[in-house]
Amino acid sequence: MTGPSRVLKPEVFPAVAWRNGAGLTRELVDDPSGWRLSVAELESDAVFSAFPGLDRIFLPLVDVVLEIDTVRRPVARGTAVAFPGEAKVAVELVAGPGRAVNLMMARGRCSGRLVARSPGEWEQCGPDRPGWVVDLGEVLVEVQVGSDEWR
Repeated sequence: MTGPSRVLKPEVFPAVAWRNGAGLTRELVDDPSGWRLSVAELESDAVFSAFPGLDRIFLPLVDVVLEIDTVRRPVARGTAVAFPGEAKVAVELVAGPGRAVNLMMARGRCSGRLVARSPGEWEQCGPDRPGWVVDLGEVLVEVQVGSDEWR
């Protein structure tokens, strides 16, 4: 993607149930080139839906513990974690309810990254950079997605 950042505000998108019914999400982008961006409402501990063939990046806005294929891992707020969509994943909300940004990409077709920034950091970095930005108020999440050759 080229050109200035596109700013997305999750509150203007409808909330829909997760595929497994364990939570709610707001789908911000479903791009035909093979990637999807959403913001999940994390209300309680939950098991993630499986998405075989996709690579996932999960960026929580609260401290959590992720269990990925039986390995428990503390994840600090604003830290992105990547894992395959077919992994067995559960989230434990150690700091209470919150939100998380999810980026899902078709394996072999595209890759991406998520970076959490304060509004001040975002302004210093240059808001005219290409990509997407999820505006969550106190945190902006920079989203970069491209073909696998992009890496």
